[in-house]
Amino acid sequence: YKVNHDIVPLKKRVLVSDMHFGETKTAGGIIVPDDDGTAGGIHPRWAKVYAVGRDQEDVKVGEWIMIAHGRWSRAFKVVKEGKELEGESMDSPDQNMIDMFNAMVDEMFEYGRDILNKKRQFPENDLLSAIANAELEGEKLSDEFLDGSWLLIIFAGNDTTRNTLSGAIKLLTENPRQKEKLLNNFDLLPNFVQESIRMISPVIHMRRTTKVDTQVGEQKMGAGEKIIMWYGAANRDPSIFENPNEFNIERPNADKHLAFGIGRHTCLGKPIALMQLQEAYKQILQRFPDMKYDGEWKIAPNNFVHAIQEMPVTFTPESN
Repeated sequence: YKVNHDIVPLKKRVLVSDMHFGETKTAGGIIVPDDDGTAGGIHPRWAKVYAVGRDQEDVKVGEWIMIAHGRWSRAFKVVKEGKELEGESMDSPDQNMIDMFNAMVDEMFEYGRDILNKKRQFPENDLLSAIANAELEGEKLSDEFLDGSWLLIIFAGNDTTRNTLSGAIKLLTENPRQKEKLLNNFDLLPNFVQESIRMISPVIHMRRTTKVDTQVGEQKMGAGEKIIMWYGAANRDPSIFENPNEFNIERPNADKHLAFGIGRHTCLGKPIALMQLQEAYKQILQRFPDMKYDGEWKIAPNNFVHAIQEMPVTFTPESN
C-alpha cells in the first residue's frame, strides 16, 4: 500500500502496529486487501501506522499505544487458544506475560519522565514544555501529575479515532444517499466527520462531581454529588439537533456534539483526531469508493467506550 507522505514525511518505512494474526491488515484507515485482493476488514484496534524515521523511540511510542489498543488481551487470547489446542488449561496469563506487560508499562513512564525532565531544563515552544513547567499553587507539578499527563498524551484521541473510523463505514453503508453526496463533494468531508462522531459517540460516559448546588433542566443536584454524563444522549438531544437520529452530513450544527468534552475537559487529542479522520476518509473514499460494511461486526463488552473490535468490509481493490 502507499503511505501519504504529506502526513508521514519522515521515511518510507512504516511500522504497522499489528498484523492481526494473519487477517486483513489496516494502516491508519488505509485498508490493505487480503492476499487475493478482493475483500478486507477494518480492525480498529490495529488501525494505526507509526512512522519510523528519527530514532528508536518512535517505535517505542507505537508499542506503548498498542497497550491501549488491547494487544495484551489479544496476545493472551492467542496463547490461551494455543494451549487449549494442545490439551492444556490456561485460565490466566503466565508470569512471563505479566512481567513483560509490567516492564513495558514501566518503560513507557520512565521515558515520559525523562522527556519531561529535559523539557524543564531546556523548555521549548511545545505542549510537553508547557506541562513540564506548569505550576499549581506556586509549585511545579508533582511526578504523579506528570505521569498522568504523559499517559493522556500517549493515549489521547485513540478511542474516538479508531471507533469513528469503523463506525462511519457502517453509517455510509446504511445511508447510501449521504455517501453519494460525499463522493460528489469532498468539501463536505469535515462536516461528515463531525456528524459521524456525533452519531457514533465513541466515548459512552464520564463521571463528574458537582462543586455547587445546580440544576440541569428539571433535575436538581447538590454540591458534592457524583453524576454521570451520557455522551450519546447529549449528542442526540432533540432540543439541539433536529431529527437527532438521522445521519445528515450537511447538518449545520454537527460540530456542536460533545463527544470530545467541553471547556477545561475538552479532549487533548481532539485536533489530531479530526485531522486523522478527515485524511483517512479522504484516502478511503478516493481509493475505495465502493467500500461497504458486509457481515457481522463485533463489539467489545465495554461500558466506557463504544469499542468496535471487528467490522468486515468489501471493496474493489485498486488496479496496479
